[in-house]
Amino acid sequence: MKTMKGLVLISALVAGGVLSGCNTTTGASPSLPDVSLPAVSIDPSAAAGAVVGVLDQLDSDITANQTATGLTVEERDALKEAVAKIRTAVQTGDFSAAQPVVDELKAKVAELDAKLGTAEGLRLKAALTQLEALLAS
Repeated sequence: MKTMKGLVLISALVAGGVLSGCNTTTGASPSLPDVSLPAVSIDPSAAAGAVVGVLDQLDSDITANQTATGLTVEERDALKEAVAKIRTAVQTGDFSAAQPVVDELKAKVAELDAKLGTAEGLRLKAALTQLEALLAS
């Protein structure tokens, strides 16, 4: 065991000596070369425009799902209120504020799943999935 500790100590000393020999000036940190990367440009207005288009589709699909066997007026209003909050966040450029409301909207739609088994309901769910994908990118 003493031999192993001795070997570790000697290895550490040798490694320290080798590494200190790599420094050109004592106490100086090695400098990295300057690297210039091309600027990446993302047009936030284009992203917001795509999201607003999906929000318009969601509004339309929510209205289409308010029928005698579909959403009640209260359920429709709650879903539309969430869409309005998302729209406000997106139009002000605060995509991160939109995400919690999208999660809330998704939970509400999941609760109403039994009422959304129609073609209109499937379109609403598809638009919600598209909205999530746009906000995730």
